[in-house]
Amino acid sequence: MKLLFTLFYILHLIFGYAQNNIETKFTPPEGYERIYNDSYSKFLRQQPLKQKNIVKYHNGQVRFNKANDIFAAVFDYDIGLLDLHQCADAAIYLRANYNYMFGFLDKLAYTFTNGEVTTYKDYLAGAKYRAVNSGDDIEKVYEKSREDNFKTFRRWLDLVWNYAGTWSVENYDTDLVDIQDIRPGDIFIQGGFPGHAVTVVDVAVNRNNEKVYMLAQSYMPAQEQHILLNPKNNTVWYNLENSDIIYTPEFIFESDQLRRFKN
Repeated sequence: MKLLFTLFYILHLIFGYAQNNIETKFTPPEGYERIYNDSYSKFLRQQPLKQKNIVKYHNGQVRFNKANDIFAAVFDYDIGLLDLHQCADAAIYLRANYNYMFGFLDKLAYTFTNGEVTTYKDYLAGAKYRAVNSGDDIEKVYEKSREDNFKTFRRWLDLVWNYAGTWSVENYDTDLVDIQDIRPGDIFIQGGFPGHAVTVVDVAVNRNNEKVYMLAQSYMPAQEQHILLNPKNNTVWYNLENSDIIYTPEFIFESDQLRRFKN
């Protein structure tokens, strides 16, 4: 059953069966084209988007966007009912979901804020985590092994989202990237408590090798991931040139805060 589900999902993405996604909804600026056609770049561009441009919080309430100046589209996937899917968690979801759907289970590994590493394979083997010492430490014990399916994978992601965050993603799970080498899947991240992170979900290039890119985020409290508008031009495209400071609708990053997942 898992194999059939995975094959259907991959075909759905590769052959563009999703009617509403980044690739179909947003066209690069005139003179620019998408040149990154590796499987992860395609995976990101073909992520399904909701038909209605409405962001909901984890509790079902609608996020206020009266001026329509924050987001241009909303990802269509289940974020769960708990207050977990925030900024770093949304970045983790995209990479982890790609690795899971394409069968790269060995790459499903993330680090909690305390330095403890959790892997999906370990979780399948029965690993269970609980906070001890007033939440300062995490204890791992082994119980009954789990079946490998998407439901189990999502439960593991809830665990990751609960104990990881911007600080751990920045300090353990990613490497610095020169902004001139920006690619789909990279993240701008300022680790902290809470800090913030946004994911580069698309990149286009012109004949002069000038690049524009698109950003996505979740925020606090936990909410659906969405495509950000650029407050400088009110489009989804951010210009790489002369951009030491990256202004997003709700956060400011610096160009030297671009990072890439190790797995």
